[in-house]
Amino acid sequence: MLGTVLENLFIRVWVIMKLNFFFWLYTLAGGIVLGIGPALKVVSELFIKYEFDYREITLKESWLLFKNNFKRGNILFLLTVGMAAFLAYNLFLALQIKGLLFLVIDFMLIFVLLYLFSSFMYALIFDGSYEMTLPQLFRLSFSSSLSNFPSFLKMIIGSAVVLGITWKYKGLILFGTIGMLVIWNFIATKNWRIKIEERIK
Repeated sequence: MLGTVLENLFIRVWVIMKLNFFFWLYTLAGGIVLGIGPALKVVSELFIKYEFDYREITLKESWLLFKNNFKRGNILFLLTVGMAAFLAYNLFLALQIKGLLFLVIDFMLIFVLLYLFSSFMYALIFDGSYEMTLPQLFRLSFSSSLSNFPSFLKMIIGSAVVLGITWKYKGLILFGTIGMLVIWNFIATKNWRIKIEERIK
């Protein structure tokens, strides 16, 4: 019993480490700026396809995914970063001004930034699960973030916990943060994805 628990724990830790390794490998392969988006797509699709079957998560498979997803991954990531930068700049400006109205604006901008993060994570999951055009992917991702508030909260709280742990233990940046984020957000959206699949059928 204990042996099985320890084996399952080891497998999960190993998968997280492998996903994190692939993320940094392909981030560097893409020259960092053009590598982050495709690298996120690679680790997301690997987990969606194989989950904790670590034997199937291979360098060969990940390289094929990186090449196939290079353009699409960059479009998704750079669009999201562009919108996030615009919102963050407006939040910075709003924080400089005191008053009840600007306090409300601050909270609205923070919520929109969180909503954008959630939508991006949904986009990674849906893009690795279904074949669809980018406009369809954006519509499904944005609507999913708004339609299922419990999943939205799970994603935000869970991601905050992962980032908080990473802040305390910096070594996780190299060995676990990205893998944990991808796996957690996949798990957090499970119920909503089941509903989506039922509607598609």
